[in-house]
Amino acid sequence: MESSFSRYTMLAAITAGHVGLLLSMSHAAQPAQPPQPLPMEMVTIPTPPVPDVRPLPPAPAKTATAKPRKATAPRPLPAPVKPSPKAITTDTRAEAVTSTAPAVAEAPAASRSETAPPAPPAPVIPPTHIGGHLGNPRPVYPPLSIELGEAGAVGLRVAVSADGRAQEVSIARSSGFPRLDRAALQAVRNWRFRPATRGNEAIPYTYVFNVDFDLTKA
Repeated sequence: MESSFSRYTMLAAITAGHVGLLLSMSHAAQPAQPPQPLPMEMVTIPTPPVPDVRPLPPAPAKTATAKPRKATAPRPLPAPVKPSPKAITTDTRAEAVTSTAPAVAEAPAASRSETAPPAPPAPVIPPTHIGGHLGNPRPVYPPLSIELGEAGAVGLRVAVSADGRAQEVSIARSSGFPRLDRAALQAVRNWRFRPATRGNEAIPYTYVFNVDFDLTKA
């Protein structure tokens, strides 16, 4: 009895499995339907009407109205006064008009319109290197120049400061002999000068002077 019952239970389970398999195969065989699109409705948004904007008419200009003046009654004229025949007298003598105001003498035209011209600037007195109190030694005559007979004048341009020192020395005119030019430059760089003056004031000044190399004085 127990074996037959178990046999029936196994057959029922197999049958149920076959039925389930057949049902699943039937569902798989059916084609899948694509999703249906949703219906779309066209919605139109109405545009608001454009307001009609018209320019305002210009305001009328205000005109000033003159207020009427009240008419005033004319004043009565005074009655003319008749002169009496006794008050009318005639005088045929001429009256002499004399002026008692004192006469004012006019100032000269030059003093009224013109002013005194400005004073001319004080003249400038150039510097100098000559003077016993300055103690400037004479340039050394090169011995070789004496032997070769070299002589001449060297023109030097010297910038003299307000305290009388040679700030810059250069050759303005050469003597034609470099040895004489160098001897003049070397000596004048150490010289003292009397500075240039304008009035009572010492000022810097640049001037040119000659240094002579004479064989007779060598």
